[in-house]
Amino acid sequence: MRLFVILASVTIITSTVIMHTILLSLRNVNFQTLFGIIITITIAMILIIGCSPFPNMALSKSSSHHNNKSSSNVPLLTNGGTSGSSGGVSNINGFQNQSSSSSHLYSAPPPSTYSSGGNNISGAVNSSNKVVMVGFDDGWKSQITYAKPILDKYGLKASFFVVCNYVNSGGMRRMNWQDIATLQQDRMDIESHTMDHKPLNTLSTSGLVYEIAGSKQCLANRGIDATIFAYPFNLGSHIPTVVDIVSKNYAFARTGTYPLMSLNCDGLGNIKPKQTDCRTYLPNGKLTFENRYDIRSDSFFHISSGHNYAPSEMFQRFIQQVNSQVPYNNAKINVIPILTYHDLTYNIQDYNKAGTTITVPLFDQEMQYLHDNGFKVLLLNQFGFDSTNNVLYLKNIPSSTYGTATNSATILSGVRSSSVSTR
Repeated sequence: MRLFVILASVTIITSTVIMHTILLSLRNVNFQTLFGIIITITIAMILIIGCSPFPNMALSKSSSHHNNKSSSNVPLLTNGGTSGSSGGVSNINGFQNQSSSSSHLYSAPPPSTYSSGGNNISGAVNSSNKVVMVGFDDGWKSQITYAKPILDKYGLKASFFVVCNYVNSGGMRRMNWQDIATLQQDRMDIESHTMDHKPLNTLSTSGLVYEIAGSKQCLANRGIDATIFAYPFNLGSHIPTVVDIVSKNYAFARTGTYPLMSLNCDGLGNIKPKQTDCRTYLPNGKLTFENRYDIRSDSFFHISSGHNYAPSEMFQRFIQQVNSQVPYNNAKINVIPILTYHDLTYNIQDYNKAGTTITVPLFDQEMQYLHDNGFKVLLLNQFGFDSTNNVLYLKNIPSSTYGTATNSATILSGVRSSSVSTR
């Protein structure tokens, strides 16, 4: 801006000199003609300056300096990771006021072609048999305050994994039992996430029984029949002692660190030794990579290797992950992306502090993407287990493109058996 003022001043001075020269050389020209010549020259100079790249370069440099501010470790996002104007009214945290505009904070069109896991996906968003499971861990208050209204808006349901003593604590940032009851009454899936959220690989047998079996009983005391267990910190599913206690109390258990869960537990051919079904142990007694007590999911996590991914970047990764199932789900459903969320916030400082925290506008955009692009959003309690063939299947699949249903069980694993067990 300072450079622009200088250039404008030069224009005025130059125009004055030109006028003086013309006055000396054209004394016989009448005043009206002279005035017209002066105005024409002045306008031409201003247009030249206006088209110059220098003012824009100066502004661009100033903007770039502002947007590249960061901490010494992880880059801090100061405006929600957006660029340009999103439309609508923004609050002090840089997020768009949801009621002010129908446009979205993070605008990203669905990809028509992209590569995932070595497979080229063409027209992914128009494919059929697209399913997703959505879950929440740790009982954050923001899950009922922010996430549930968004789920309701798009007609979606989710699974909530509860840490009993977090609820019992009465903490303001955690859901209370009335909140849990509200979720249950609204047909959300309520499941177990231990008593205290301790890493199970550090506990004695009695400690494991308390955390695993105790949390099931804690929920049962509240009228909740939890049939699925989630390992805190994704630890314990590789330890036989832990898995044995889990298997005595639950039909299934969920861990993390894998983008797709295969219904026949073959790891999409990427695991060794290779698996052909969902048996819990290999012939040599070793636990398998995927099984009914080691269902693989992927948590929302935006801080990795010292990089803080902006919400707009995370939305692109979300699109890629949910569509990565397409090559495997042609005639039938064989794999499912299971997405796990934790805390939600409007405050970009909170987003910067915790890698598992998602912004409310981004969560809204992700759920709308699922709704608008024909994904069936399922609950984790829609898993069934075919004990004859040792494979998972899905039950109660909705006929519509979104939401959940209560229709009779539908086996979609490609293996139909007359003997089907849910335990």
